[in-house]
Amino acid sequence: MKIVHLLFSITLGISSFAQQFEMPAEQYPFYSIVEWKGMGAMLLSKDPLQNSKKINLTLAGNATTSIWQQGFNPDDKDFYYISSENARYVYFMDNLQLQEGKTFFHQLNSNGNVKSTSVSLGAAIKKLGAFDPLELELMDIVTTDKALVHVFRYHDVKAKKHVEIATFITHHNMLPYSAILGEVSELSFKEGNYGMWKYVGFTDDQIVFAARDFQNKKNGWSIMNFTSKGAMSEAKFIEGPTDKFDFIEEVALGSHGQLYVQENSKDNRETAQLHFHKNKYYLTGVATDATGRTAKLMELTAGKWVQLSTATLAPEKTKDLMTIGTMPLNEGIACKIGNTVVLLPFISSVKPIIQSFNVDMHANPSRMILEEKKELFAVSLAEGRLYFDRKQLGKAGSVKFEFIKK
Repeated sequence: MKIVHLLFSITLGISSFAQQFEMPAEQYPFYSIVEWKGMGAMLLSKDPLQNSKKINLTLAGNATTSIWQQGFNPDDKDFYYISSENARYVYFMDNLQLQEGKTFFHQLNSNGNVKSTSVSLGAAIKKLGAFDPLELELMDIVTTDKALVHVFRYHDVKAKKHVEIATFITHHNMLPYSAILGEVSELSFKEGNYGMWKYVGFTDDQIVFAARDFQNKKNGWSIMNFTSKGAMSEAKFIEGPTDKFDFIEEVALGSHGQLYVQENSKDNRETAQLHFHKNKYYLTGVATDATGRTAKLMELTAGKWVQLSTATLAPEKTKDLMTIGTMPLNEGIACKIGNTVVLLPFISSVKPIIQSFNVDMHANPSRMILEEKKELFAVSLAEGRLYFDRKQLGKAGSVKFEFIKK
């Protein structure tokens, strides 16, 4: 692992100071940048002539953090970045769909150490029943505190039902585990009161999945909580709020598996979206009336849903279902609603942040919590804010960052 020394220039301000620092040029130009939230910005470089497949990574943090460089060799020119808020590892996946029952990836930890390997999920999946890994549809890949998680769907055409399956690969020893989340009949889904099983969040070694459900004449969610070794630790039903929310088409927001497969996904119709973050349950949803659309964030407190924040958005003219993607962050829940992104904060006194969506936000979640310098790549760190102009990418030579200390 190589340590990079940076060149600094300092501009003093009244309440904060900005540091301009320069990242020295590498063998090849930097061509992309992604955020590892809480850690910093990772610059990617590669041979433009493709004589080598190696991807070089350079991490930029605050002005006092050492910068490491690392690299990995993807199997193909395409690879997929997987990251989550509060996860201690990020992954670069070589394949989304299983290849001969295996998943291939490059795991990166905060020290800049890369572990490139493959893990067979086929045997773990077959322990659940007569499931052919080749017939499974990948729905999502997420990284949690303890494991890399795949969510698959099996369509049993004969029985007219869908079976949802999750696999867990522990970060440290790469052991695979599996579990059946549940089943949803085609008829139940069409009736509208039932939804597909989905990953909704993690806290420590609690990995939570939920499906929209209808029990005892009440709408809500069935919840299943698993450990990183695929052991179920809790199953329960959470009743939904009395608030009415619009039916929407759920889409991805952020660097997880759903983003890369959603063009082929079906049956993503939902109402409110459930989240599990820092050991609490939240929901987000949109209600539309003649005056416009209202996005809401609620928290489950002592068995009751309490409203935390709202944001009013202009209506969009479309004949299709509204599309919504969500991303839990430590500051609140980010919601992509059509072509708008709104951050609904957990603290009621904090004003929501509303801005136009652009595709770079998937790999730059801090952009959704910072209002200033909207034209730049932005990273929120404990010590301050890091900014980068993407126009520098693809050019030979060094690149510059600006760090504004809190």
